[in-house]
Amino acid sequence: MKFAGEVTAVLGRRLLVVKSDAGQLPPLYSEVSDANKRPIGKIVDLYGNIARPYLTVLCNDGVLADVGDSLYVIPGSKPKIPKKLRHVSGYTRDGNSHSPKTGDSRWKKNSRS
Repeated sequence: MKFAGEVTAVLGRRLLVVKSDAGQLPPLYSEVSDANKRPIGKIVDLYGNIARPYLTVLCNDGVLADVGDSLYVIPGSKPKIPKKLRHVSGYTRDGNSHSPKTGDSRWKKNSRS
């Protein structure tokens, strides 16, 4: 198992702050487990200095972790990157129509004669 980092803080019930090693930085959205190979959660954020990065782990329901616990990346777990809603100006959001909005505009030019 690849070392992900050590828990430095617990925020609420589901968030962990993990101090990671820059040389062994795990990929974003990968699954992590504890030393006993119990699944803990998923890495959802990466921040901090390049030399000392930190990870935010979103824990699964009912999982408890303490400060000082070591976390490891689960081998064979491919990160699933969430698809973002692509918003293009002028297109409808109903999902059925992919054509631009046409017709009435509130910003019509005033013609002076």
